[in-house]
Amino acid sequence: MDLIQRTLLSRSNLQRVSHMADLDLAAHSPSEIEEVIGDLRRRTLVTADSRNLFTISYTGPGRDTATRVVQSLLTVFVESNLGNSRQDIDSARTFIDEQLRQYTQLLDEQDRRIADFKAKNIGYLPGESNYGSKLDQAREELAKTQAELDDDRNQRAVLTQQLAMVPRVVESINAGPGEFGAGPPLGGGTGGPSLGDDSVSRIAELDRKLRTLLETFTDQHPDVVRTKKLLEQAKEKAAAAQAPQAPSAPLRGIKTTAPNPVYDQLQIQLVTLDTNIASFESKLKRQQADVEKWKGLAKEVPEVGAQMQKLMRDYEVTRKAYDEMLNRRESAKVGSDLQTQAQTVQFRIVDPPTAPITPAAPKRSLLLAVVLVGGLVAGGAFAILLGQLDDSISTLRQLKELVPIPVLGSISLVTTHVERRQQFVRTLGFLGASFGLVAAYAGVAMILGFAQLGA
Repeated sequence: MDLIQRTLLSRSNLQRVSHMADLDLAAHSPSEIEEVIGDLRRRTLVTADSRNLFTISYTGPGRDTATRVVQSLLTVFVESNLGNSRQDIDSARTFIDEQLRQYTQLLDEQDRRIADFKAKNIGYLPGESNYGSKLDQAREELAKTQAELDDDRNQRAVLTQQLAMVPRVVESINAGPGEFGAGPPLGGGTGGPSLGDDSVSRIAELDRKLRTLLETFTDQHPDVVRTKKLLEQAKEKAAAAQAPQAPSAPLRGIKTTAPNPVYDQLQIQLVTLDTNIASFESKLKRQQADVEKWKGLAKEVPEVGAQMQKLMRDYEVTRKAYDEMLNRRESAKVGSDLQTQAQTVQFRIVDPPTAPITPAAPKRSLLLAVVLVGGLVAGGAFAILLGQLDDSISTLRQLKELVPIPVLGSISLVTTHVERRQQFVRTLGFLGASFGLVAAYAGVAMILGFAQLGA
């Protein structure tokens, strides 16, 4: 009982109870708050029904207020006796929950950072492509193109030297029939290789090359335009070579000149080599750009991979701390349950707070009697007070005391029949009101009596 009294009626607990029960709403100053706490202490009563059973009661101005006060007292009593260990566990759980919230925010931020890094460095992340093998492949293709370009350049140099030693035209001497010494034209006769066969093969070669270029480039590409031009020139030369010439009687013994077919063939081969060289040079530039690109990628990929590993390492550290906090929260929860079940002293509310239907005090019958007597006394006292406050002169002695002049005589009040009847009516009204007051008192007292009997 001493523990209960000290626990419940301490100032801090009563201050909490007054706040929980809304008793301090009208208190604005410290003195008013102290009055509320003192009144709460006076109205609260703790009685022992047995060794392990006690009752908390509160006498207040209303049923709802009394119920709230007793409920608040029970709440404060139970909470204050849970023990410091339970409060420590609750504090630890609150701390762990706060840490979990912070780690959750940190994990979300790191997830967004990793996603942004992957989106920004797409194509550079390790494992997506083997940049070393692609760089080696680009270098091999570059070396192959360089070798083909060197071969064509060497062939062009040889053809240029041969072309410088071959004349553009050949001379021939026409001889009449039966004349000796007039052989075939210089530079080859009609029985040698035909220039038409070379033109057909050249046209076929250019046509194949044009189709190959169109598979890779558009019609406006320089290689395609140059190949089309060479193909048209070859077709024109073939058409000119196959065109029939009007027979004319050659002049005997006269020297004539004609284009050298060997020179023309060498010229066509030289043009073909120039075309191939230009194509290989363009291809070589593209391959060099590819090699530089793969070099840059192969150089940047390790750096990007290192940054990615750092991000993942930080994420794993945060994730590990988050998992540890989860385990700690579960351990704290289990410890809290064990602590609650292992309490040596357990409190249990047998009956919840209830307020009686009839007021505890004061007694209604006594209150009604006091009200009746008080009303009669108050009415009489009020009438006496009005008489004392009346300054009018109603007797001859009052006049003599008030005026220092001899009074010769007085005239008594003469009432008429109407005035006497009005005075009688007022007297009856006063008596009726007095009787009604007594009758109302008796009726209310009977009603309270019947209500108590029914309860």
